[in-house]
Amino acid sequence: MKNTITGFFKVEDMGELNPLLHVLERLRADHPKNDEMLFHSGGPIGKTSRLSMIPMLDDLRVVFHQPENDTEPINRNPLIGELDLGHTPPVLLEFQVRSDAVWTTTRNESHVSLESALQSICELEVLGPVDPSSGLSPGGFVGVLGYDLGQWTSQIRLKNTPEQNEVLGVLWRTKGWIIHDRKEGSITTLGQSPMSAEEVRLCVKGITETMRFDDPSTLESENRENHKQKIMQIIESIKDGHVYQVNYGRNWRGELDQDPWDCFLNLTKANPAPYSAWMRSSDLGWTIVSASPEQLLSFRDGKITTSPIKGTAPRHALETEDERGKENLMESEKDLAEHMMLVDLEKHDLSSVCVPGSVKWGEFRIESHPNVHHLVSEVSGELEPSSCVTSAISSLFPGGSITGCPKAMSMAIINHLERIPRGAWTGSIGHIHKLNNLVELNILIRTLEVHEKAGIRTGRVMAGGGIVHSSNPELEAQEAEWKADAVLRAAWNVPASTSNDTLPSLAMSSRPLARQSETRPNIVRKEKSRKKKIILIDNMDSFTHNIRDAMVRLRCEVMIENGWSSHPDEDVAMWVSDVIDKHSPDGIVIGPGPSRPESYNRTTVIANMGINGELISGRGQIPLLGICLGHQAICLADGSNLIRSPNGPVHGSPVSIENDGTGLFSELAEEHSMMRYNSLVILDAGESMVPNAWEGGTGLIMGARHRYYPIHGVQFHPESAGSPDGMSIIENFLSLCD
Repeated sequence: MKNTITGFFKVEDMGELNPLLHVLERLRADHPKNDEMLFHSGGPIGKTSRLSMIPMLDDLRVVFHQPENDTEPINRNPLIGELDLGHTPPVLLEFQVRSDAVWTTTRNESHVSLESALQSICELEVLGPVDPSSGLSPGGFVGVLGYDLGQWTSQIRLKNTPEQNEVLGVLWRTKGWIIHDRKEGSITTLGQSPMSAEEVRLCVKGITETMRFDDPSTLESENRENHKQKIMQIIESIKDGHVYQVNYGRNWRGELDQDPWDCFLNLTKANPAPYSAWMRSSDLGWTIVSASPEQLLSFRDGKITTSPIKGTAPRHALETEDERGKENLMESEKDLAEHMMLVDLEKHDLSSVCVPGSVKWGEFRIESHPNVHHLVSEVSGELEPSSCVTSAISSLFPGGSITGCPKAMSMAIINHLERIPRGAWTGSIGHIHKLNNLVELNILIRTLEVHEKAGIRTGRVMAGGGIVHSSNPELEAQEAEWKADAVLRAAWNVPASTSNDTLPSLAMSSRPLARQSETRPNIVRKEKSRKKKIILIDNMDSFTHNIRDAMVRLRCEVMIENGWSSHPDEDVAMWVSDVIDKHSPDGIVIGPGPSRPESYNRTTVIANMGINGELISGRGQIPLLGICLGHQAICLADGSNLIRSPNGPVHGSPVSIENDGTGLFSELAEEHSMMRYNSLVILDAGESMVPNAWEGGTGLIMGARHRYYPIHGVQFHPESAGSPDGMSIIENFLSLCD
């Protein structure tokens, strides 16, 4: 980048205060109509909360718009497993340049995927120098990706979408950065900046704490009873096997009298967070105020990291009660199951773009924020050379912690029950530099979104939580209020709860926790042997790529095919025959998925062909493995019955699995700990599938083998982070594929 200038100087100790707040106010005074962004890091200084930055926005931006619905969405009820797999119209991009604070459109584009749209935008990057300390570089893009851009990362079509031409996101090219290193107590200017280092130094003198409130306002909100009713509908859907977890969001909305900047100052003081952010675009009438504690994606030096949050408990003013609340969260079966489900989901999302075997579940900790405690994990991997940062963003967006699992079904249920687009909430804000392989994106929770039209400001806050089968509707509704409380007080000076419950605002802290073992047995590979070819049938699940990753690590070539067809007239038997001819597989794996096997026409036909001895290649009967829903499909084809589990669903919890030492359990211990994700179970044996594994203590069927053919099924998830011995099951199946 031309005319690159850098400056560096030390600033006096300012405690929790951020000097960039005053720098931004000075920049605003000089250019009141300019677009603004600030990444603000608050709370204890650590690896995720060290830097605050102001990006210098260039004269180029790209605005994402909602397209016109070219066909009427089909009326589907995802709570009973129905999905609209129809065509989603391409997202619209508007490329604009600025002159004298006025933005002019230069061209328009449309794209069928978020990845394609980001690729097009990144072609306009400029290769700038990378600051080794911060990892930042001018010439990339910064901005907001609203949640509703998830329409172009999923396989489904949503009904309750934004109005035509509504702004869904905006990205600006950067020409420089002002960076505050909280640990070093320094400020650096990088690239082209309207302020010299000396001007920045003078600007930060005399900073003072301020809290700015107007009179309390009236808000519109979904009431707690209605919220609880929605939760009960989700729980019933989980019990029927259609979904494992759904992150339902509650909405607060009202006219906003005070300046959103004052709301931001209030929030940064009352609820400091490592991924806080500010964005304002006057001509778009759009402002975002966020005190987010959660990271969606960080990419630097070839390593992708995501740090999902799942598991929440309120803080208590009394230290002994606060510690007890923290201990209860760490021991909560419900919260740990939610969290383990999310770990497996994020491993799946990363595995789709990472080097096989490189995705790891790393740090597991409890973070104490001013109002709540959270369980947080770190999942990371090495980006596959054939992938790039835009494919990584598309794979993870929107974050699994704020959708649920499996992601596609959860997003459909969210849209069905919330009935309105989410807007910015649970989208992301951050920076992207594809040329320098740099990305940092948060998840926009604890967020106020403001729209201004005809001089009237309307603010909106959403908050929710992950609903699982064991959720207590009253406590879940309260949790949403805990999460919204700090934002509502900062913006309207009103509490989230109608009962006027008050949460304390306490010091932040973080404590590492022991995590479940991901130990795998030693894998003996014959390096010169031919790679086995495996067809993996994807049933719209969020763990499919974890299964693929496990098999690739065992020297397999894995081809993923959909277990469903959106064409009702497809000759599925012919499709199966064509796929076998195309790939010449050594084995077929029917993967897990939401709902019942009958929802997936291709999966059902493959299971029937296997049971009937019709899965044939040139080498004879093709070995078939069913995992979870795949196991159910095979047993249904054999004449078994599939029912709601009499002991209730189990999602994200390891259970004791006993076996008789036959089939895939040959030469293994009689008992293993395996992770389950299922609400439905096979009730009885069919004609040919013989049960050979059971849940300890209940006798529920957890595995079966065919009497004669190389066909096997397991109800648990051997690929899960919570199945330390699961790789042995996959190895034993692959040994049948020689």
